Amino acid sequence: MRTTLLCLAFAALSGCTVVHSVSLPAVPGQPGQDVFVTAGDISTPHEVLGLVQVHRAGVLLFGNIDVIGTDLEAGFKETLIPEVKKLGGDGVVRVRYQMTQYTPWARVLGVLFFFAPLPSQVTITGQVVKLKAG
Repeated sequence: MRTTLLCLAFAALSGCTVVHSVSLPAVPGQPGQDVFVTAGDISTPHEVLGLVQVHRAGVLLFGNIDVIGTDLEAGFKETLIPEVKKLGGDGVVRVRYQMTQYTPWARVLGVLFFFAPLPSQVTITGQVVKLKAG
């Protein structure tokens, strides 16, 4: 019985399910929306302006405090969207991202060994598109 409880506790503490979401416009051509972002393709006529890849890197202090902003929200809003606007695009299609994620155990170790911050980064890639009129 005690071994079973210990195994269940260990499984609960070591499991890692992370869901990241970012609030960005997802429908192309909607009024009031500057730039749209989608992981797939769009059926609206468009011209591909080129590829974009943005990268943010920093550290997690105490295993949890993101000083620079290396999460998806900062990656999209503070890095990707300004780059798309600079290229003259209306949106980004086929977006892919890669982000550093740590297990709960690694975050606990980050708290215990606070003098060695955990490196963190996010890289986002996609195709910049310009919607065609009409």
